[in-house]
Amino acid sequence: MEKSETSAASQTLKKPRADLNSLPTRQYLDQTVAPILLQGLHTLARERPADPISFLAAYLLKNKGRCDEASEN
Repeated sequence: MEKSETSAASQTLKKPRADLNSLPTRQYLDQTVAPILLQGLHTLARERPADPISFLAAYLLKNKGRCDEASEN
């Protein structure tokens, strides 16, 4: 892919915060929360910890950076 194509593609994927506020609820959750939550649930199901709620909370906090990066793109 050429640099101009990559640049154009990345610009169309980026959503400013103002745009996130105007999205319908389902789209907002799909773009911001669902990806990291599904990864956390997958890890939770695989590891089956004794305290699943605390495990998931810790996972989300630990991997919050991924969620922030995804919502900025």
